[in-house]
Amino acid sequence: MSIRRRMALSRRDALKLALATGVVAAPAILGGRVLLESRGEAQPNADVFVSPPAPGAGASPLVIVLPAGTPVTSAEHWHELLRVEGLPYAQVIDVAALDRASMGAAAAIILLPGAIDHSTLELLRDFVMDGGGLVAVQPDTSLLALCGLEALPERTDHGYLCVRSSAASAAGIATGALQFHAPLIHTRAVEAEPVAWLCDAAGVATTIPAATVRRLGSGMVVAWSYDLAASVVLTRQGDPALAGDENDGLDGVRACELFAGFVDLDRIAVPQADEQQRLFVNLLNEVVAAAGSPLPRLWYFPDNADSMLICTGDSHNNPAYAVEDVLQRVERFGGAMSIYYTPPPTSTVRRAVRRIRNWAEQGTPLGEILPQSEVVTPYHADAWRARGHEFALHPYVEEGLEAGWARYWEQFTGLGFGAFDTTRTHRVLWHGWAETARVQAGYGVGMNLDYYHVGPTFQRADGSWAFGYFTGSGLPMRFVNDDGRLLSIWQQTTQLVDEQLIAMPWGANFTGVDTAEAIEIAGHLVRTAAGGAYAALGGQFHVDPFAVPGPWTEPAGAYLVGVLAACAERNVPIWSGAAWHDFARARAEGGFDRIEWQAEFGTLQVEIGAQTEELVLMLPLQCGTRRLAQLQVNGKENRAATRQVGATLYSVVVLEPGASLIDARYHTA
Repeated sequence: MSIRRRMALSRRDALKLALATGVVAAPAILGGRVLLESRGEAQPNADVFVSPPAPGAGASPLVIVLPAGTPVTSAEHWHELLRVEGLPYAQVIDVAALDRASMGAAAAIILLPGAIDHSTLELLRDFVMDGGGLVAVQPDTSLLALCGLEALPERTDHGYLCVRSSAASAAGIATGALQFHAPLIHTRAVEAEPVAWLCDAAGVATTIPAATVRRLGSGMVVAWSYDLAASVVLTRQGDPALAGDENDGLDGVRACELFAGFVDLDRIAVPQADEQQRLFVNLLNEVVAAAGSPLPRLWYFPDNADSMLICTGDSHNNPAYAVEDVLQRVERFGGAMSIYYTPPPTSTVRRAVRRIRNWAEQGTPLGEILPQSEVVTPYHADAWRARGHEFALHPYVEEGLEAGWARYWEQFTGLGFGAFDTTRTHRVLWHGWAETARVQAGYGVGMNLDYYHVGPTFQRADGSWAFGYFTGSGLPMRFVNDDGRLLSIWQQTTQLVDEQLIAMPWGANFTGVDTAEAIEIAGHLVRTAAGGAYAALGGQFHVDPFAVPGPWTEPAGAYLVGVLAACAERNVPIWSGAAWHDFARARAEGGFDRIEWQAEFGTLQVEIGAQTEELVLMLPLQCGTRRLAQLQVNGKENRAATRQVGATLYSVVVLEPGASLIDARYHTA
């Protein structure tokens, strides 16, 4: 069917379009162009999966070794974990390709779960004896002697661990029980030093080690008794066995229902997955220090910030003046915001009428004659985006995930609002374990905010309410699909949800607290994040209370300003989801072109390719017996600030956009 035939108009529809601009001649329709555009943009069909790391690509101080029979997706999960922790340069090698040459530049080898043969075992032993660091993840029985461990017959599939506070690598890690969700093998420490123990929910340690270190020759061996990356995936995304289950008594299934009975509500005040990741990096730094090789690391946030607020607000076809009111409040605190907007479902012709009217109001003398509409237009959206905000889709999926996305993509883009980077679903309805994320990735969406702290899921048996990090994390990480592959869309949790704490036009306020208590609960999360939990806190501030006058309007305004003020007090930047997505993507790509350590001279050179986002590079101040004595960036002396992360004190460099050459010199103390 030709375009001309498809775009043929009835006389009635043509008159509707003509009258919308105050003209009668059909040529004003520009040959149906407006109607064509009002059909919406084609669905992008974007790549939904992340390309796995190329095996053996380039020299790196970190090498991930994949044993035979271990799924390659396991390496993807570990690669992503290291990206989140600011170490995006690990090289992946299949165990069959492991030899002395491939280990030449490595300071540490991360051996993933799986069996290895005797020759590989001897190769790894020699590597450690010569000063290398080996991290054996859920070590095979053939590796236990090298790790200084003895096998025991039991294992724990889900449980808790706690750090041994006197262990050097436990410095800076939260005390108390930390949940894990992967099989932990039981061993006895024979020639190894425990760093963390298996424990009960109250944090009472057993004699079963969860992580150990052993000094051997000039190097070190770490045994991590469960697959941390696999555990983190489940901790963040919930129990796959609960996918599709209704667990909170509210209409519809939400992502938070994947955590019913799966997460310990008494422990979510701590980002449990993040703490375990930081413990892992502590151990990495300890084992590479044995060889005197420092690991450069990217800080979590831009401009050396302690934490972030990702400021968002759902808007259900609210008028432009209400959106503007909310945005101006955010701007008073130097912030930017994402508006997730639901357009009213209309026909293609009605969308065309609306677009022509918008054009007439904004771009012609008729704007002085026509009564001004309060409906949000692309002109509003463009102006808000120019001020640094994001204007994105808030789709309804009650009719089905794919059908809902197809309908609202057509509505949103057909009205002229264009594509977008981040989103949140209406009522945060969730399909499957990762199906919602996969479908959104296909539309080119790069970050999802549907993991949302709301409802009875977060009420304890005694009636009290839990707040914090139900996914175990305050950091963005890309979703994992049901088949284990990494999706091209980040999970950003929404921890601060207004409707959990204050009344909305539709009711809500599940906790029943007053406005002052709501502000204090949110402010406490901001303060603890900035004080060392290190989190990008997702905030939900609905536009609806500002559009529908009522007893909820004043509390909503007070709550919004209260959270923003708490951020300002602790110098926590307030960003939109789109800006945060851009930063997360740039940081994950890393841009490390070269990392070269010359042990005989104590020099480290790092080349980072051109970046559009400001990244923050951290270098350990101390590495073994050497201390950082000189630091130059692009040939200029750098007077860097310092930051303590876990057990490591770092020198911090805020990199300017563009290529950077870092030259660091370490001298023996």
